Amino acid sequence: MSKNNSNSKIKILLVEDHEATLKGLRSELAAESDFEVVGIATTSEEGMSIAKNLRPDIVLLDLHLPDSEGPKSLTESFCSLKDTRVIVFSSDARAAILQIVLQTGVSGYLLKSEPIAKVAEAIRQVSAGTVPVISSDLDTTRHPKVTGAEQHLLTLLARGMKYQEIGEKRFTSPETVRKQVDALLDKLGVESREALIAWAVDNGYGKLDPAP
Repeated sequence: MSKNNSNSKIKILLVEDHEATLKGLRSELAAESDFEVVGIATTSEEGMSIAKNLRPDIVLLDLHLPDSEGPKSLTESFCSLKDTRVIVFSSDARAAILQIVLQTGVSGYLLKSEPIAKVAEAIRQVSAGTVPVISSDLDTTRHPKVTGAEQHLLTLLARGMKYQEIGEKRFTSPETVRKQVDALLDKLGVESREALIAWAVDNGYGKLDPAP
């Protein structure tokens, strides 16, 4: 439930490291009569500090900040803020990134190609309690749902690790890892281990946090 009433403005914090994008967002959103841009930040550390101090209703958050450890850790940190909802604002449309980030509790995922009117509409929807709000160009059903254990395996494969190394990391045998990879090949409709690695890299698993 939104903590805003009809007489209060929606307080927004913008966290974005691209200066032109940040300035454009600030100008356009501040022009909306029911919005108040209470702060801007160019790093996750700065953004968290401002958010804890100002307690915005909405954080519009870029996924790929220079001081971020990865999309999962980044969104988890901001989603931990009490009474603040997080809307990802990113150019990254990869299925793996979308799935991982949605699981951390974000209230929306918007592509940077969205017109400002759509961004404003999404902010109002999320503030009113409609979640998650996702850009229509993002396909949440194109790939089968990947479990946490499978995500971890794909992350290690995307980082170039061999079965022996993966087995040591996951406290299992290389043969078990091979069977798990075979299961993923069937699930994702990929023909070979090499093709699976390429798929994992293309879908952003190499950029995800390594912990299961």
